[in-house]
Amino acid sequence: MSGNIQADGSITAAGKGEVCIASATKNAQFRKLKNIPANTICFDCPNVRPTWASVTYGVFLCLDCSASHRQMGVHITFVRSLDLDEWTQRQIDAMRIGGNDNAKKFFRKHGCTDLKTKTDKKYTSKAAVAYRAELAKLVEAEAVKRGEGVGAPAEGGASSLLDNADAIMKKSVADEARTKLDAARANGGASSAGTLQPSAKLASQMSGTKGRLVTPSGTPGATPPASGGLLSTNGLKKSAGGPRLVLRKPSSSTASSRLLKKGSSLSSTSRLRVNKITTPASSSVGGDLGFEDVETTQKNLENDKKKAAEDKKRREEEDAKLARELQNQLNGLGNGGTNGSPTSTAVPVAVEPVKPVVKSPPKPKVSAHQENMMKLSSMNSDFFSGM
Repeated sequence: MSGNIQADGSITAAGKGEVCIASATKNAQFRKLKNIPANTICFDCPNVRPTWASVTYGVFLCLDCSASHRQMGVHITFVRSLDLDEWTQRQIDAMRIGGNDNAKKFFRKHGCTDLKTKTDKKYTSKAAVAYRAELAKLVEAEAVKRGEGVGAPAEGGASSLLDNADAIMKKSVADEARTKLDAARANGGASSAGTLQPSAKLASQMSGTKGRLVTPSGTPGATPPASGGLLSTNGLKKSAGGPRLVLRKPSSSTASSRLLKKGSSLSSTSRLRVNKITTPASSSVGGDLGFEDVETTQKNLENDKKKAAEDKKRREEEDAKLARELQNQLNGLGNGGTNGSPTSTAVPVAVEPVKPVVKSPPKPKVSAHQENMMKLSSMNSDFFSGM
């Protein structure tokens, strides 16, 4: 029997008088929750198939992120294993009402866009406090429906969770602003905690300041320009006979005014000068930059062809002469005589007649199977002939 206190007095993980449900019931409910696409990925990282969960926020976590939640403490997030730990029906209701999808929508709506980093700041923010408070209210309302708690059952589910949590956030921001405003009014404009006060001072009120604009007492009055004149700017009023600032028109002899003039005043010495690039005389090489013309190129090609033909003819004559000398030496007709007469007679060489080549009739084409059978029969005949 599963429950908080067993018959032998041992205490299970349910705590606070609650009862753990059977493992078969727990596994059946978690099987449905795991099939939701948003719950197949860890809420704090991209790991898939999370096997742990934070009951406080109703989100599914991987093993590594569950260790980070344990370091934050159970007062911020309470972590359970989906397979190893026992669960109560209230804890499973928190996972069913919450889920990764609802938590992701709420945190992103209230400024927490990077859900994969800064875990400590995410779960200690005002949005996290409002979300877990509203989730706990809806879980308690589900327990009242089953007859386990005391109070009025709440209507709605996931949609009311987000709506109510948003309402809590708006109320919290409004209360904080109202508190600061009341504190500022109670202090009568004096500096208070959380209220900014101006701290700038005029230069004339500060001792030892530098950079003051001091004008002599005999400075003549300012002459207003033709466009209407600026008699009072930045809160400065025109005085009756006091010192004034004089705005003078820049003279035309300044360097900046000369630069703005047209290019007609530029002297001729400032113009760019382009010189023609001279090339060496081409009379010695027969053309510009030493290149040949078309006629010279054709003539050179013809000369090369003639030279190649003469070389070929000379080699052929030398080869023929060498062949004749070798033939004479084989026939015994060397140059042994004084007058070039032969010293020995030629020996007749018998030449066998060339036998005509008899072509055998073409073999009939046979298949590979027939060829193999013929080889096998010849092997058998050779084997039995030797017996």
